[in-house]
Amino acid sequence: MVKQGFLNLVKDEQSKIMDAALDEFAGKDFETASLNSIIAKAGISKGSMYHYFANKEDLYLHLINEIMKTKEEFIKHALVTSGKPLTEMSFFENLEFQMLASVDFAAQHYREHQFSIRLQTMAEGPLKDRLFGDLSGAFEDYVENMVDEAMKAGEIRNEFDKGFVMRILKFTLMHFVDIYPDSKDLVVVDSEALKDEARKLSAFLRKGLQRNSSKEESK
Repeated sequence: MVKQGFLNLVKDEQSKIMDAALDEFAGKDFETASLNSIIAKAGISKGSMYHYFANKEDLYLHLINEIMKTKEEFIKHALVTSGKPLTEMSFFENLEFQMLASVDFAAQHYREHQFSIRLQTMAEGPLKDRLFGDLSGAFEDYVENMVDEAMKAGEIRNEFDKGFVMRILKFTLMHFVDIYPDSKDLVVVDSEALKDEARKLSAFLRKGLQRNSSKEESK
């Protein structure tokens, strides 16, 4: 994916290239994004770029990994700020935390957020199949683990089977932008308003899915 030549660069040089790539891929879809534009913005030669990455796809894949690391660090910091580790959160607390943290991440890392939206709406094809084969598998495992723990703890209503709950959660978490079509503007001008909408969605899911005998109070 990434060549040793890139890894040998000092961090500032790596950041300059990845920043140029993020600018391009956040503003354009993969097909129309220009490797030449990235090279020009980064201030490097075309030969140097091919010393770092085999092609545009490899650069794109590396950028995905970097964004994932950035979000992981953001979530870790948000957890510390919340004062409550995930292991002590109920299923519904965790769900709301993830929604609110995602809004905060989008507001503070807007280009990464735009990149993610373009990734989700990528045209069907071999690249999307390759990307979503890995990403959707990891996401599926994450959601399944959440649901398994919630069912063991008796937080989910008995009449809902695991498959149904997973489908609801996957759709909700992956299509938040579709549920709130104004989210692109709100995340910039009024992220608190968007977080209020996320809380409403969380409450809606809680009311529908939560088992009445759960120790956790309904909001």
